[in-house]
Amino acid sequence: MLNSLRAVPSRHQSLVLNDAGQVLLVETPNRTTLTLPGGAAGRGEPPHLAARRHLESATGLVRALRCLLVADYTAARRPFTFIHWGGRLTLDDAAAVQHRRAVHWVDESAFPDVLAPDDHRRLAHALAFYTFGSILPVLVDGAPPE
Repeated sequence: MLNSLRAVPSRHQSLVLNDAGQVLLVETPNRTTLTLPGGAAGRGEPPHLAARRHLESATGLVRALRCLLVADYTAARRPFTFIHWGGRLTLDDAAAVQHRRAVHWVDESAFPDVLAPDDHRRLAHALAFYTFGSILPVLVDGAPPE
């Protein structure tokens, strides 16, 4: 059964906020809407490292991703989407990321206009879980990852 679970495609995204409460969203070539930075895990790649790799690739940020906010199952091509907590940046640090062309800091009020409905729904839940301190630690071999 474990082997069949490993074969299930999944998407791993990172939620990063700035001190103004805005969310880091990115443009991707295959979508008309913005999305959280993320993508698929490589074969044998741990989920938190997949999310970290995609975050760095899209934004230049290297963050320790030690907690999950959302694990969403949908009957689609990638049935599982995981949102990892990427932390909060100061406005100065956030401004340094802003220079990248495909990176946007977005207020929650703009989500319906810039996100696909599934992404909007997941992100709203992730923010609510973060706000109420409802997070799930990520463990690798029984311990928090580095």
